[in-house]
Amino acid sequence: MVCGARLEYFATERKLTCSSCGKVEKGSVRCPEGHYVCDECHNHQSIILVQKICSETTSTDPLHIFEKMIAAPDIPMLGCHHAFMAAGAFITAVKNQGNVTVSKDMMHEVYARTKRQAIGGYCGLTGVCGIAPALGACFAVILGSKCGTDSLQKITMSAVSEIVLAITDLTGPSCCRAYARKSLEIARNFASDCLQINLSRMSSHIACSDVERHPHGCRKKLCPYYKPGSRESRVQI
Repeated sequence: MVCGARLEYFATERKLTCSSCGKVEKGSVRCPEGHYVCDECHNHQSIILVQKICSETTSTDPLHIFEKMIAAPDIPMLGCHHAFMAAGAFITAVKNQGNVTVSKDMMHEVYARTKRQAIGGYCGLTGVCGIAPALGACFAVILGSKCGTDSLQKITMSAVSEIVLAITDLTGPSCCRAYARKSLEIARNFASDCLQINLSRMSSHIACSDVERHPHGCRKKLCPYYKPGSRESRVQI
Protein backbone atom coordinates (compact mmCIF):
# COMPACT_ATOMS: atom_id res chain seq x y z
CA MET A 1 0.00 0.00 0.00
CA VAL A 2 2.98 2.34 0.49
CA CYS A 3 5.59 1.54 -2.18
CA GLY A 4 4.28 -1.59 -3.90
CA ALA A 5 7.25 -3.78 -2.96
CA ARG A 6 6.76 -7.50 -2.34
CA LEU A 7 5.98 -8.13 1.32
CA GLU A 8 8.21 -10.10 3.65
CA TYR A 9 6.86 -12.34 6.41
CA PHE A 10 8.71 -12.87 9.68
CA ALA A 11 8.93 -16.16 11.55
CA THR A 12 8.41 -14.26 14.82
CA GLU A 13 6.71 -10.97 15.66
CA ARG A 14 8.64 -7.71 15.59
CA LYS A 15 7.88 -4.23 16.87
CA LEU A 16 6.74 -2.21 13.86
CA THR A 17 5.56 1.36 13.30
CA CYS A 18 2.56 2.01 11.05
CA SER A 19 3.60 4.18 8.11
CA SER A 20 0.12 5.69 8.04
CA CYS A 21 -0.89 6.51 11.62
CA GLY A 22 2.41 6.09 13.49
CA LYS A 23 1.08 3.45 15.88
CA VAL A 24 3.72 1.10 17.26
CA GLU A 25 2.67 -2.53 17.64
CA LYS A 26 3.91 -6.06 17.10
CA GLY A 27 3.47 -7.43 13.60
CA SER A 28 4.66 -10.14 11.24
CA VAL A 29 4.46 -8.55 7.79
CA ARG A 30 6.17 -5.54 6.22
CA CYS A 31 7.93 -4.62 2.98
CA PRO A 32 11.74 -4.74 2.57
CA GLU A 33 11.81 -0.93 2.66
CA GLY A 34 10.53 -1.03 6.23
CA HIS A 35 6.98 0.10 5.47
CA TYR A 36 4.26 -1.33 7.69
CA VAL A 37 0.53 -0.58 7.70
CA CYS A 38 -1.60 -1.64 10.67
CA ASP A 39 -4.85 -3.50 10.03
CA GLU A 40 -6.95 -0.53 11.07
CA CYS A 41 -5.38 1.76 8.47
CA HIS A 42 -5.24 -0.98 5.84
CA ASN A 43 -8.93 -1.81 6.21
CA HIS A 44 -10.40 1.63 6.89
CA GLN A 45 -11.27 2.73 3.36
CA SER A 46 -12.56 -0.70 2.38
CA ILE A 47 -14.84 -0.89 5.42
CA ILE A 48 -16.34 2.51 4.58
CA LEU A 49 -17.00 1.22 1.06
CA VAL A 50 -18.53 -2.01 2.38
CA GLN A 51 -20.93 -0.14 4.64
CA LYS A 52 -21.93 2.26 1.86
CA ILE A 53 -22.64 -0.47 -0.69
CA CYS A 54 -24.46 -2.60 1.87
CA SER A 55 -26.68 0.32 2.85
CA GLU A 56 -27.63 1.06 -0.76
CA THR A 57 -28.03 -2.33 -2.46
CA THR A 58 -31.27 -4.28 -2.71
CA SER A 59 -29.55 -7.39 -4.06
CA THR A 60 -30.19 -10.77 -2.47
CA ASP A 61 -27.09 -12.31 -4.08
CA PRO A 62 -24.00 -12.14 -1.85
CA LEU A 63 -21.65 -12.72 -4.80
CA HIS A 64 -23.24 -9.88 -6.77
CA ILE A 65 -22.72 -7.56 -3.79
CA PHE A 66 -19.12 -8.71 -3.31
CA GLU A 67 -18.27 -8.18 -6.99
CA LYS A 68 -19.64 -4.67 -6.74
CA MET A 69 -17.33 -4.03 -3.79
CA ILE A 70 -14.14 -5.21 -5.45
CA ALA A 71 -14.98 -3.36 -8.67
CA ALA A 72 -14.35 -0.11 -6.79
CA PRO A 73 -10.98 1.55 -7.51
CA ASP A 74 -8.10 1.55 -5.03
CA ILE A 75 -9.20 -1.56 -3.11
CA PRO A 76 -6.04 -3.57 -2.30
CA MET A 77 -5.76 -6.87 -4.16
CA LEU A 78 -5.05 -8.86 -0.98
CA GLY A 79 -5.76 -8.29 2.69
CA CYS A 80 -8.13 -9.05 5.53
CA HIS A 81 -10.53 -6.31 4.36
CA HIS A 82 -11.90 -9.14 2.20
CA ALA A 83 -13.27 -10.68 5.40
CA PHE A 84 -15.34 -7.54 6.03
CA MET A 85 -16.43 -7.53 2.39
CA ALA A 86 -17.54 -11.17 2.48
CA ALA A 87 -19.35 -10.74 5.79
CA GLY A 88 -21.03 -7.53 4.64
CA ALA A 89 -22.10 -9.05 1.34
CA PHE A 90 -23.58 -12.13 2.98
CA ILE A 91 -25.41 -10.53 5.90
CA THR A 92 -26.80 -7.83 3.57
CA ALA A 93 -28.10 -10.41 1.11
CA VAL A 94 -29.81 -12.24 3.99
CA LYS A 95 -31.33 -8.97 5.22
CA ASN A 96 -32.61 -8.09 1.75
CA GLN A 97 -33.99 -11.60 1.21
CA GLY A 98 -36.31 -11.04 4.15
CA ASN A 99 -36.84 -14.48 5.68
CA VAL A 100 -34.75 -13.41 8.65
CA THR A 101 -34.91 -10.00 10.29
CA VAL A 102 -31.45 -8.44 10.27
CA SER A 103 -31.18 -5.18 12.19
CA LYS A 104 -28.47 -2.52 11.98
CA ASP A 105 -27.25 -3.66 15.39
CA MET A 106 -26.86 -7.21 14.06
CA MET A 107 -24.85 -5.96 11.12
CA HIS A 108 -22.59 -3.90 13.38
CA GLU A 109 -22.10 -6.96 15.57
CA VAL A 110 -20.97 -9.00 12.55
CA TYR A 111 -18.35 -6.35 11.74
CA ALA A 112 -17.23 -6.15 15.37
CA ARG A 113 -16.73 -9.91 15.60
CA THR A 114 -14.98 -9.99 12.25
CA LYS A 115 -12.54 -7.31 13.39
CA ARG A 116 -11.46 -9.51 16.31
CA GLN A 117 -10.34 -12.36 14.05
CA ALA A 118 -9.59 -10.90 10.62
CA ILE A 119 -5.88 -10.13 10.96
CA GLY A 120 -3.60 -9.48 7.99
CA GLY A 121 -1.40 -12.41 6.96
CA TYR A 122 -2.86 -14.84 9.49
CA CYS A 123 -4.11 -17.24 6.82
CA GLY A 124 -0.46 -18.20 6.36
CA LEU A 125 0.66 -17.64 9.95
CA THR A 126 -2.08 -19.64 11.71
CA GLY A 127 -3.83 -21.56 8.94
CA VAL A 128 -7.08 -19.64 9.46
CA CYS A 129 -8.27 -17.19 6.81
CA GLY A 130 -10.30 -14.36 8.36
CA ILE A 131 -13.07 -14.88 5.82
CA ALA A 132 -14.06 -18.14 7.56
CA PRO A 133 -14.75 -16.64 11.02
CA ALA A 134 -16.28 -13.56 9.34
CA LEU A 135 -18.96 -15.71 7.70
CA GLY A 136 -19.16 -17.74 10.89
CA ALA A 137 -20.02 -14.49 12.66
CA CYS A 138 -22.86 -13.98 10.18
CA PHE A 139 -24.34 -17.40 10.92
CA ALA A 140 -23.83 -16.97 14.68
CA VAL A 141 -25.60 -13.60 14.71
CA ILE A 142 -28.45 -14.89 12.54
CA LEU A 143 -28.92 -17.99 14.72
CA GLY A 144 -28.13 -16.46 18.10
CA SER A 145 -25.33 -18.98 18.51
CA LYS A 146 -22.97 -18.69 21.46
CA CYS A 147 -21.09 -20.99 23.81
CA GLY A 148 -23.55 -23.40 25.38
CA THR A 149 -26.21 -23.23 22.67
CA ASP A 150 -25.22 -26.69 21.44
CA SER A 151 -27.19 -27.26 18.21
CA LEU A 152 -26.94 -23.63 17.08
CA GLN A 153 -23.22 -23.58 17.73
CA LYS A 154 -22.87 -26.85 15.84
CA ILE A 155 -24.67 -25.41 12.81
CA THR A 156 -22.37 -22.37 12.83
CA MET A 157 -19.26 -24.52 13.18
CA SER A 158 -20.47 -26.82 10.40
CA ALA A 159 -20.80 -23.86 8.05
CA VAL A 160 -17.35 -22.59 8.95
CA SER A 161 -15.85 -26.08 8.54
CA GLU A 162 -17.17 -26.31 4.98
CA ILE A 163 -15.81 -22.86 4.21
CA VAL A 164 -12.36 -23.69 5.61
CA LEU A 165 -12.16 -26.84 3.48
CA ALA A 166 -13.17 -24.92 0.37
CA ILE A 167 -10.51 -22.27 1.05
CA THR A 168 -7.91 -25.01 1.60
CA ASP A 169 -8.59 -26.40 -1.87
CA LEU A 170 -7.85 -22.97 -3.41
CA THR A 171 -4.53 -22.42 -1.65
CA GLY A 172 -1.22 -22.25 -3.47
CA PRO A 173 -0.63 -19.33 -3.56
CA SER A 174 -3.33 -17.73 -1.48
CA CYS A 175 -5.83 -15.37 -3.09
CA CYS A 176 -8.29 -13.44 -0.91
CA ARG A 177 -10.65 -12.84 -3.82
CA ALA A 178 -10.88 -16.50 -4.77
CA TYR A 179 -11.29 -17.39 -1.08
CA ALA A 180 -14.12 -14.87 -0.65
CA ARG A 181 -15.96 -15.92 -3.80
CA LYS A 182 -15.86 -19.61 -2.98
CA SER A 183 -16.71 -18.97 0.68
CA LEU A 184 -19.77 -16.97 -0.30
CA GLU A 185 -20.88 -19.78 -2.61
CA ILE A 186 -20.56 -22.26 0.27
CA ALA A 187 -22.33 -19.92 2.71
CA ARG A 188 -25.18 -19.32 0.26
CA ASN A 189 -25.68 -23.05 -0.32
CA PHE A 190 -25.45 -23.81 3.40
CA ALA A 191 -28.04 -21.14 4.20
CA SER A 192 -30.40 -22.68 1.68
CA ASP A 193 -29.88 -26.29 2.73
CA CYS A 194 -29.86 -25.82 6.50
CA LEU A 195 -31.74 -22.60 7.22
CA GLN A 196 -34.16 -22.35 4.28
CA ILE A 197 -32.75 -18.94 3.40
CA ASN A 198 -32.75 -18.98 -0.39
CA LEU A 199 -30.44 -16.31 -1.75
CA SER A 200 -30.16 -15.33 -5.41
CA ARG A 201 -27.44 -16.68 -7.70
CA MET A 202 -25.52 -14.81 -10.38
CA SER A 203 -26.56 -15.85 -13.88
CA SER A 204 -23.08 -15.21 -15.32
CA HIS A 205 -19.83 -17.00 -14.53
CA ILE A 206 -17.35 -14.84 -12.64
CA ALA A 207 -14.25 -14.14 -14.71
CA CYS A 208 -11.55 -12.61 -12.52
CA SER A 209 -9.88 -9.49 -13.88
CA ASP A 210 -7.07 -9.37 -11.32
CA VAL A 211 -4.73 -11.94 -12.87
CA GLU A 212 -1.94 -9.45 -13.46
CA ARG A 213 -2.33 -7.79 -10.05
CA HIS A 214 -1.67 -10.81 -7.84
CA PRO A 215 1.59 -10.13 -5.95
CA HIS A 216 2.27 -13.83 -5.30
CA GLY A 217 1.35 -15.00 -8.80
CA CYS A 218 -2.09 -16.08 -10.02
CA ARG A 219 -2.94 -19.80 -10.00
CA LYS A 220 -4.55 -19.27 -13.42
CA LYS A 221 -6.04 -22.57 -14.67
CA LEU A 222 -6.08 -23.97 -11.14
CA CYS A 223 -8.52 -21.24 -10.08
CA PRO A 224 -12.24 -21.67 -10.86
CA TYR A 225 -12.54 -17.93 -11.55
CA TYR A 226 -9.73 -17.74 -14.09
CA LYS A 227 -10.61 -17.36 -17.74
CA PRO A 228 -7.93 -16.91 -20.43
CA GLY A 229 -8.12 -13.45 -21.92
CA SER A 230 -10.36 -12.16 -19.12
CA ARG A 231 -7.89 -9.57 -17.86
CA GLU A 232 -10.30 -6.69 -18.41
CA SER A 233 -13.44 -8.77 -18.08
CA ARG A 234 -15.66 -9.18 -15.06
CA VAL A 235 -19.26 -10.27 -14.71
CA GLN A 236 -21.67 -7.38 -15.15
CA ILE A 237 -22.80 -5.81 -11.89
